[in-house]
Amino acid sequence: MNKYKKLINNSIIFAIGNLGSKFLQFILVPLYSFTLSTSDFGTADFLTQLVYLLTPIVSLELYDAAFRYALDKAENKFVLFNTVNTILLGVSLLVFFVTPFLATIFYNYHIFITAIFLVANVYFSFLSNFVRAIGYVKQFAVSGIVNTFFMGTFSVVLLVFFKLGLRGYLISFSIGLIAGCIYVVLSTGLGRFFRFNSFNKLKLIGMLKYSLPLIPNYFAWWLNSSSDRLFIITMIGTSANGIYAMATKIPNLINLLTMIFSQSWQISIVEEYKNKNSKRFISNVFISFFSILVIGGILIVISIKPIYGLVLDKSYYQGWKLTPLLVLAVIYSGLSILLEGVYTAYKKTFSVLITTIVGAIINVLLTILLIPVMRVYGAALANTISFLVVAMMRMIEIKKLGLLALDMKRILMYHLAFFFVTFITFNEKSVFITMFIGILTVGVLILLDKNIIRQMEVILHKKINKS
Repeated sequence: MNKYKKLINNSIIFAIGNLGSKFLQFILVPLYSFTLSTSDFGTADFLTQLVYLLTPIVSLELYDAAFRYALDKAENKFVLFNTVNTILLGVSLLVFFVTPFLATIFYNYHIFITAIFLVANVYFSFLSNFVRAIGYVKQFAVSGIVNTFFMGTFSVVLLVFFKLGLRGYLISFSIGLIAGCIYVVLSTGLGRFFRFNSFNKLKLIGMLKYSLPLIPNYFAWWLNSSSDRLFIITMIGTSANGIYAMATKIPNLINLLTMIFSQSWQISIVEEYKNKNSKRFISNVFISFFSILVIGGILIVISIKPIYGLVLDKSYYQGWKLTPLLVLAVIYSGLSILLEGVYTAYKKTFSVLITTIVGAIINVLLTILLIPVMRVYGAALANTISFLVVAMMRMIEIKKLGLLALDMKRILMYHLAFFFVTFITFNEKSVFITMFIGILTVGVLILLDKNIIRQMEVILHKKINKS
């Protein structure tokens, strides 16, 4: 299959899976609000985030290593699977061993159920990523829906009928993950891979060299993305953080697009990075992805005033002014994630770690400096600059490796268009005129960017040789 067409087809499959699970999660929000007290829901959210933070530590990020190594055709998949599975089984037993001791200290936090939740999340991450790497793309996408469906079903049963509160919430999450694991094993015949005599110590060492830098990278990325909330609460107050948090919701639609695309990109880049035309492939995808992100960003900016005026309470209205900065932040974040796929294809995870740490340090320092001067706008600007720095560092290094050609004229053109539409949005009172100018700008961009039509021809397998 045409490599561009395969990338798009996989993206569509992942989009269906992700959007399906996101929709199911969205409709559960009212259920939680009616069945859990604010205190219980606060604890539930804390324990959920704790599980997600502990997952890369407990698993040693081996589920990411399993995914990357399984993409290599020469790898022995049985050895790979069982080497990782043996370690994960051992750390899971260790988790359950220390659970009784932790339960005596944190007796109000349902530690045993949380431990099951954690182990189930580790195994779901491992099994689903492994089958995605060995070609079961549809099953990977469906596994997310199965997970959310069972989680939602048992949330209704345990919270509404059995009224188990926080305990029911945690049990339903655990059941959803376990159901997802069972689906992955049964739908892909993964049971044939379980061979405990296939453990390979040298393979484990190689994978740990790949995975261990990803653990601090995960936390540095989290710090880069979320530390602004902490500083806003501390330096301005919870009300300002509420406005800021609400302002991030709509720009985060671009993050969803990035997440969906990156799942298929990780597969495509590993399949293509050794080919002689890999530089052209990476460069084409990079600039096309950037173009789509900016066009999406422009459409969000011109729509933000009516969205705030019609959907949200008036107390949040001033938050629309944060949108352009936050949109730029998620665009640069998306480019950073795309380029991270190139690093991981070449197994250069240490470079990923360094660039992320630099971005996190810049974010924290700028946030502290800018909030006293610019209030919440300072936090948004710090976020934007930090992600821009990460994206630029990765672009420069990958370009030096001879893997990326940067079309600076197109990059500049799209930035000028974005800033022009932002200027109109701030200065034009008529929403209709703003939206008309924004849509016209997008149309002009597409007409001026001759490569867009050519890239569509490549994707549709018409004029591949002209790409």
